[in-house]
Amino acid sequence: NDESVDTLINEKGLPPVPHEYWIDRLGFQQTDPVTDFRSGGVLSLAMLCHIVEACPAVHSRFLPGNDADMLPFAITNINITDMLAKFLMFSKSVDRIDALLSSKPFWRVFGDPNALLVLQEVSMDMLCDVVVEMGRERKIPGYLEKDKMGSMHGGPDGKVTVFDFTEIMSRTENRVEHDLLGAGPKTVEELRSVAGRLRIKYQKALERKERNASRKLATKGKLVPEEVQLKGEEALRLVTGGAQGLMKGIREKAAIHVGSNKGESVLPKTKTTVIDFVSGEEVTTKQKPQSTIEQKASNAVHVPEAVGDSNGFADPSAFKIDDDDDDDL
Repeated sequence: NDESVDTLINEKGLPPVPHEYWIDRLGFQQTDPVTDFRSGGVLSLAMLCHIVEACPAVHSRFLPGNDADMLPFAITNINITDMLAKFLMFSKSVDRIDALLSSKPFWRVFGDPNALLVLQEVSMDMLCDVVVEMGRERKIPGYLEKDKMGSMHGGPDGKVTVFDFTEIMSRTENRVEHDLLGAGPKTVEELRSVAGRLRIKYQKALERKERNASRKLATKGKLVPEEVQLKGEEALRLVTGGAQGLMKGIREKAAIHVGSNKGESVLPKTKTTVIDFVSGEEVTTKQKPQSTIEQKASNAVHVPEAVGDSNGFADPSAFKIDDDDDDDL
């Protein structure tokens, strides 16, 4: 097979140092990776090889397009190793006497030689979960405004960036020390089981935050579904139309009442049909209704005023019958 793979290995079988490959592809800070291993030493290198070779699911989360692609893989792995060395009290900064006299609830798990490798894998996975949770938290309306401590240094759109590394490491350290190791797992299987339960716990807590934020927005009227909004507008139109009809009826009744008090009728004009006795034809005329006062006046009996004398008695001559009228008939 004449095909060859370019591995950047030189004639001596060593990778090129310095080279940009260490920064761009592996996530070191310098073109010479040796400077980044000063804090973790050989243990950090061994853990880095273990994650790449034996934990592809965790390593893939740092590849482009995945959960933690904004973080440098090598530097993140070295920081996790330093964190575990501090918790397990074999870091250079820990006094040996204190380490020998301490009693931790998780010491039994390290009776298994694979426990440290599993703890590195689980811790890296928890760090990736923290990155995902921070990204979802920043999508919650109003969440960024509550950050008064200035711990979030992501982009203007709230996206998690490499500048959030300090906050990511702080959350991861708290979970590994208090929640994972603080549970006192006695076996590797129990260690993985505790990590699985913690992941479910954190996911439920995040979902609860999202639901509470949605309820608050719905209460303020900022998050009303379109269907609900349309139904509300339709109901408002019905109520408004009913109110207008009610007010119209009230106005009509008020007009009738006012008209009756003034002695005027509010009834519409009526048509009256009469017969012309000269031509014998029917004639229709419009007649304005009489007011209440006029109706009372027309219904009254009118007695002609008699001519009286000075004493108030009627003068009989006023009622005299002309006898000549009979002759005319």
